[in-house]
Amino acid sequence: MPLIEWTPTLTLGIKSIDDQHRQLVESFNALRQAQDVGQGCAAESLVERLKTFAAEHFHIEEGYMQAFGYPDAAAHLREHEDFLAAVARFDSACTEGSANTDGVLGFLETWIGGHLAGADRRLGRYLEDYLR
Repeated sequence: MPLIEWTPTLTLGIKSIDDQHRQLVESFNALRQAQDVGQGCAAESLVERLKTFAAEHFHIEEGYMQAFGYPDAAAHLREHEDFLAAVARFDSACTEGSANTDGVLGFLETWIGGHLAGADRRLGRYLEDYLR
């Protein structure tokens, strides 16, 4: 499957967040590449890296939302929870020997593109006055 390509539509214009988003995409792409050669479940460190990095990044974004009174924070937080739940499903599928890991990676790929171009772009527009 193709990797996620970093494009201008994924850029918010807030360097710290954009740098983190690039790292999130790179972490996902590393896991996708391992999966493509049949090593996705064997790459436990990549799953852990994606899970840990995403949780840390989400914590930072959520801090911005709270600090600056972002009105759509609840919906945005639910999307973060969906991502973390999907990474946990991938991890569980590997542990259980399930063949459904491709489906979970497909969800994560769609989520990353949609979330960065949608919810995060809206958050970035809101934070423009505070962080740029």
